[in-house]
Amino acid sequence: MNRENFANGRRWALASTIGLGTVAALLVFCIVYSPAETFQASGQGLTIWWRIVFPALLPFLVLSQILLAGGFAQGLGTLLEPFTRKVLGLPGTVGWVLPLGMTVGFPAAAEATATLYKQGKISTLEAEKLASAAHFSSPMLVIVVIGTGFLGKPELGLLLLIVHWAAGLATGITSHVLSPSRSKVQTPKDKIVQHKKTSRLQLALLNMEEVRREDGRGFGKILGDSVISGVQTMMVTGGYMLIFAVVIQVISSFLPAGIPAFPVAGLFEAHLGSYSIAKLATTPVIQSALLGAVLGWSGLCAILQVRAILGPLGIKGSYFWRNRILHGIYAYIFTLLFWKPLTWFTGVLPASIEVNPNGSIKSAEFLLPNWRQAITMLEWQTWLLGLLIGIFLVLGLFWRKHIDK
Repeated sequence: MNRENFANGRRWALASTIGLGTVAALLVFCIVYSPAETFQASGQGLTIWWRIVFPALLPFLVLSQILLAGGFAQGLGTLLEPFTRKVLGLPGTVGWVLPLGMTVGFPAAAEATATLYKQGKISTLEAEKLASAAHFSSPMLVIVVIGTGFLGKPELGLLLLIVHWAAGLATGITSHVLSPSRSKVQTPKDKIVQHKKTSRLQLALLNMEEVRREDGRGFGKILGDSVISGVQTMMVTGGYMLIFAVVIQVISSFLPAGIPAFPVAGLFEAHLGSYSIAKLATTPVIQSALLGAVLGWSGLCAILQVRAILGPLGIKGSYFWRNRILHGIYAYIFTLLFWKPLTWFTGVLPASIEVNPNGSIKSAEFLLPNWRQAITMLEWQTWLLGLLIGIFLVLGLFWRKHIDK
């Protein structure tokens, strides 16, 4: 296994070198070709990172690392293991990673997966499937930026978030059906007797204590390391967003006048792709379906951010490409199929949407959330994260009591 990981790491390093060289050459060309547009695009990417991604992600990155060091995710995984293995084909730690991805976003889920893998709690295949299943866009982007800022309708952002979550869960189930996991719950031999005589709650507490003891760091050290790791992840994320903002700007400038720019922007980056679609002249349902598809795909920028976290550990990315395509397709189809009931549920009735004469939604300018909106969203994300973890616990305990034999 170590040799395989070493070989995968070398291949990742080679691919990263080639990719970085190509991107560097492209950036030099962009700067020389159109320095003014390049500067404007880089400023736009930096603004998105600072106003949206940084406040929505950094606190949860630090919190996640602290909880992982204390064994919270591992203890939760002990309680949920029978349920998640049979239903989702994933280890019990998905009970922490999946809600984290749904409420915070994919970088936090990928970082948590990487930590679990480095702790030896999940295998290489489990890490790849776990990070792929928990790959979601942040609710800050979907509700505040797209719904409120781009479209001027927060309820429409809520509709997009519901579809985004449903399509992501459908993608995870489909992935499990297409590639069922054959791994079983692994219990060390010296703990088999203890496992039989101990309740699952007690076993979860014992596993938490074991993880904390193996970590061995004091709280001050854990807090400092968590902040350093979170800031480093944020720097990498910001660099990717800045680079892709420049690339999208330059490529779009080469497109003929009659060709829309949203396919290019949506292919590379979700924030800018969503903004391009928000300005598109089309019907509300098609516009929402395209937004759902872009959010499900998440963009090459997001995929490469995850690869930057998992690739050096030797974790492959084949599931990511397939699942991102499936996520986008599911989101597009779900929006078309359930548009009427979802608009009724969220209060976005077609008559209440402000539309242009050609039928498209009147989109706002490139509005970003203010700090009050960001703080409110952080509170909402925290409560939602706890709620989703509670739902997982209820489902896991119900499964064990009434179904699991």
